[in-house]
Amino acid sequence: MVAQSNEKSKRIKTILHGLIPGLLLVTLFFSVTRYLTEPQDSNRCHGMLNEGKWMTEEYQQWQPSGCMSRTYGKNEISECLGHKRIIYIGDSIMREQYYAMTHFLKKPLSKPADAIHKDQLFYSKEQDITIEIWWDPYLNTTKTLDLLEGNFKEQQKPSLLIMGSGVWYMRRTGNDYLHLWKNAVDRIFDAALENHVADRIMLSPVEIVEYPLLIPERKATLKFDKITIMNNYLRERISLLHRPVTPMVVPFVWNEIVTSSKNQTKDGLHFMEPVTKAQAQLALNYRCNDNVKTAPFPIDTTCCYNYPTPIWYQSSIFVFFLCFVPLGFYVIYASNNHCGRIMDIVRWFFPATVETLTALFIFGLSVIYMYIGDRSQLFGKMFKQFDISTFAILILLMIILGVVTLKSNHNNNNNNSEKNNDAGFLNRDQTDEWKGWMQLVILIYHFVGASRIAGIYNPVRILVAAYLFQTGYGHFFFFYKKADFGIARILGVMVRLNLLTCVLAYLMKTDYLFYYFSPLVSFWFGVIWITMRIMSSYNKKPWFILSKIVIMAIITGFIIYYPGILEFVFNCLDLLFRIQWNVTEWRFRLSLDAWIVYVGMLCAYVTIKLSEYKISSNYPRLWFLTKLACLILSILGMIGFFVFELTQSKSSYTVYHPYMSWIPILSFVVLRNYTRWGRNTYSRFFAFIGKISLETFIGQFHMWLAADTRGLLVILPNASWVIKSQLGWWVNLLVSSIVFIFVCYHLSQATSVLTKWICSGVQEQQNNRNVTNAANSNTSNAISTTKSASDVADSVPLLPTNHTISSSNNDFDGDSSTSILSMDEGTQKGPAQIHVERASEESAIDIDEVWGESLYGSQSKPSWYKSLYVSVTNNYWIKSVICLVAMGIVNRFCVA
Repeated sequence: MVAQSNEKSKRIKTILHGLIPGLLLVTLFFSVTRYLTEPQDSNRCHGMLNEGKWMTEEYQQWQPSGCMSRTYGKNEISECLGHKRIIYIGDSIMREQYYAMTHFLKKPLSKPADAIHKDQLFYSKEQDITIEIWWDPYLNTTKTLDLLEGNFKEQQKPSLLIMGSGVWYMRRTGNDYLHLWKNAVDRIFDAALENHVADRIMLSPVEIVEYPLLIPERKATLKFDKITIMNNYLRERISLLHRPVTPMVVPFVWNEIVTSSKNQTKDGLHFMEPVTKAQAQLALNYRCNDNVKTAPFPIDTTCCYNYPTPIWYQSSIFVFFLCFVPLGFYVIYASNNHCGRIMDIVRWFFPATVETLTALFIFGLSVIYMYIGDRSQLFGKMFKQFDISTFAILILLMIILGVVTLKSNHNNNNNNSEKNNDAGFLNRDQTDEWKGWMQLVILIYHFVGASRIAGIYNPVRILVAAYLFQTGYGHFFFFYKKADFGIARILGVMVRLNLLTCVLAYLMKTDYLFYYFSPLVSFWFGVIWITMRIMSSYNKKPWFILSKIVIMAIITGFIIYYPGILEFVFNCLDLLFRIQWNVTEWRFRLSLDAWIVYVGMLCAYVTIKLSEYKISSNYPRLWFLTKLACLILSILGMIGFFVFELTQSKSSYTVYHPYMSWIPILSFVVLRNYTRWGRNTYSRFFAFIGKISLETFIGQFHMWLAADTRGLLVILPNASWVIKSQLGWWVNLLVSSIVFIFVCYHLSQATSVLTKWICSGVQEQQNNRNVTNAANSNTSNAISTTKSASDVADSVPLLPTNHTISSSNNDFDGDSSTSILSMDEGTQKGPAQIHVERASEESAIDIDEVWGESLYGSQSKPSWYKSLYVSVTNNYWIKSVICLVAMGIVNRFCVA
């Protein structure tokens, strides 16, 4: 049965590994085809001007087709227009838009009753911008004709010219309406083709009126077939307009805004501000999106926007992954078949194994896919829109997938005796599952834009704290039990955590702190390492280790909360390396979870001590009562927390969060581990996501979400279907999610291999020292191989793989005499204890042996500069510092 199950799993994996890349390739093919066959929409301007939908029934947010528009205020308008003017020419429909445009610069103006059919002018002294409306329903006054013929001085020409007509022709010119109207329209097209009339021209389509509300006189003349004929003529003319002197568009989407707006007009012809403001905002997006200077990130405006051309270091990343790495495959193949000195020299520049090259290539394709998704117009983008039903459905689907993939560790045990079928407290499968379902909740939370909902935001903050709790728990456990403080451990963890983040920071032109999870975990790893490394030989003394934790908590609290310390550090980084990080944002991130890491460390310490003292077997009644009390307190704590957080706003809860996040976390840990069945059972789906949680957390920024997390990625070529159809939205979610998980999985595998490759030198050095130390002490039978860099890479946040050995048979039910918290160390000095001592010795050598003569031998004493060179090249502490400084120097040339 097991063999059949494994064979079935292999077949399923093979099928998925064929289908998902095929799905991605098909999607890319159709997206590229759309991009090439619709060059007019290469910057998503055509889509914005022709299609879209209202996102809410309150008509507050218009969603263009395939892109994200910007909401302009007075400062952005001033920056865009450069103290010029906007001119509206036309009838009463243009007049209503004129009023909407003026509202962006000043509070709503009272509409003058005596100037309905007259020219009007609004001047903003603060912004030095003029907005005018020329009353010309036939588009044929002398002033209009002079402007179209280019007779105005250059400084008098408008930055944006918006014209519209049609209603008066239909109402007042009888059967000649079409001929006369066409003449007026042709003059505008001819002027745009031949003259520099303005910076941009927008010619309004003939408005589709709301017939039931029209007065009888208008109903008799404003016929739907007339409007259709006139708009079809506009479509024909605009399609034939090529390379005009003055750029010109016809925003047919204005009619879609009108027809999709209910109860927004009283007379069927003139629409209220939600409609006219949306139309005016799209006009500003057309004119300004490529002109307004914005921060390098987030890039959250994608309509009518041309992404910046890659600069030298971005291009270098492309060349490295798409040219250099594939060349490496050829070099390895050629050198295996044709040996020679030249080929040996060439091969020296490339990784030695195909496995490493493959990992580099997969890593490169993954980050380039992110670049294509979020730094090009190949895929569309759309706004997030919170909907409680969508959020609930996604959470329910997540739970179903978790439940149907439940698995018991008991089935994997060869020895079915009672004492060998307990997976243990916070075992690896369980912590992977924990990370997995938390990551899925965070992904859903980001996808639906639930951050503004306090009842959802507050619990999600607990999930981030729980990640850091695991970090404190896992690293403390490792350092306490293994006493391995060597540089190999540090590099293995830091490279694994930060490789993807650092590459994306340069490729996407963001910064390191933007991907806040990696910096947070890296910071707290450093804090834990320092705490455990200082006078580590005394770590076994309870009073000493607890004192160190308290002192370090005070120090980090001082660093986080006292103004000036972080500012000084960030100013130094800016001065030396032009690293420009947001100190306010970083302080906020640190302060939110300033204490939970220490709670995790204390929890690990209590777990270890309960095991060492065998509380469950020595004091069974006390253990039973303690478990029962913990269970009751955990239930009350969980209920109390949710009752409390539901009554708090986001801002008020944020104040309490650092001091109470431990309550639901510890409550969950107790409830999750209370029974043997609970400890032995886990969800394979959640555990799978947990193993790639680092990649999913960082990758979501650019290949599931979009616009640097401000929007959603539309991976399907037909963006209009995704935006307008519920089915299209869900299909896009399904396809993008499958591709997202697939890429994250392979990215995780590749990053692990690359971490092992990058850290191979220091790991080999550490292994050699371990062997030498073991040989010198004649205890080769007790050598405990240090955990390799690849193992380190696979445990982020770092947790013990399984620190509970099967010799303990008790669970939280109290039905046995031995505590489940029992560890593998007994009272005698076993291999594990010997390994602890050696790890400590090795750590001391790593730091103190910079100038040690033992590295060179005693037969011949080399010159001082050779000694210095050997010391530097053999000491990875120094090499790591040099590498960081070199990266900082390079960064000076990467900042524009």
